[in-house]
Amino acid sequence: MTGQVLKSKLINFLVADAEVNYANVDDLYYVAEAGDVDALGDVLEAFKEAYGGLWVGGKMVLTQTMVHLSANAMNRVVQDGTLDIELPLALIRKVTIEGGFMTKIIRLDTGGGSVKFRCFGAKDVAAMIENAILSRARQA
Repeated sequence: MTGQVLKSKLINFLVADAEVNYANVDDLYYVAEAGDVDALGDVLEAFKEAYGGLWVGGKMVLTQTMVHLSANAMNRVVQDGTLDIELPLALIRKVTIEGGFMTKIIRLDTGGGSVKFRCFGAKDVAAMIENAILSRARQA
């Protein structure tokens, strides 16, 4: 990750190819005496089908050139898939705020699709991303 950090924020981001690592989750359930992991698996698979992926907890870092999303350590233990996303500001065509429960969702549209993440203070974070995009465009 290069460039000056403009904002760092705890987030959840939607990952289409996220898969639960049931072997690790089963071990954690066993140690915590939390019950049967199969019930969790059924819920997560239904959620993934309904929403097009799983929400992964982690961090967003906005620099002068990029939005970087990365999974936290716990999610790296229990999930496999794309756990790091680097999205150059030059590729972002539109920044949108979508509704959500407790937190709003920021949608970053590119020519190849969209990236979604949710956080507290989403409107301010979206405005910072838009300002960084505009600032970069003025410099080009």
